[in-house]
Amino acid sequence: MQVNKLSVKTKCEMPMCKNYAAYQFVADGGDKRNSLNLCEDCIKELYGQIGKILTPKSPKNMLNKKSAKESV
Repeated sequence: MQVNKLSVKTKCEMPMCKNYAAYQFVADGGDKRNSLNLCEDCIKELYGQIGKILTPKSPKNMLNKKSAKESV
């Protein structure tokens, strides 16, 4: 998937949004006619909602682990 900044005035494709789109999402190998155009406000809202579903796991804490030599 590619994200491109739009330079032309295009309406945001989210329902009920009356802003102009700032970014265009295009699937790899896809046609630009089948893209998704979103404004910055809708992208921020979408990002927040996706973050509630897909939360990355934190890395393992290496500082608080006892080494194998200390536990023997």
